[in-house]
Amino acid sequence: MKKEGSKDWKSEIMGGGFLVQSGILRHINFVLFVFALIILYIGINFGIERSLLTERQNQRELKHLKADYTSKSARLLNQSKRVEIENRLRKNGSMLKLPSEPPGRLVMEEKL
Repeated sequence: MKKEGSKDWKSEIMGGGFLVQSGILRHINFVLFVFALIILYIGINFGIERSLLTERQNQRELKHLKADYTSKSARLLNQSKRVEIENRLRKNGSMLKLPSEPPGRLVMEEKL
């Protein structure tokens, strides 16, 4: 006898009979609205999570690029020193020599 009662209870839930008896079908518009809000909330959370992941990846890449820039800048600064340039010229067998006089200024007269 107990089995019949449990079958009635299960069939009532599976068949949706409890919804009719509780009167929830009168508020179906509100239930659908809440369901839509829940779906929208989940979608927004997924979008935010994706954008945060992209931001973290971009921050990591930016950190690596800054380190690369710093090392290249230091290397270039060292290579542009006068002594370093002279050493490289000598090493490559260049015939260039240091100027004996400081650079001068050329002055041109304007013709009217």
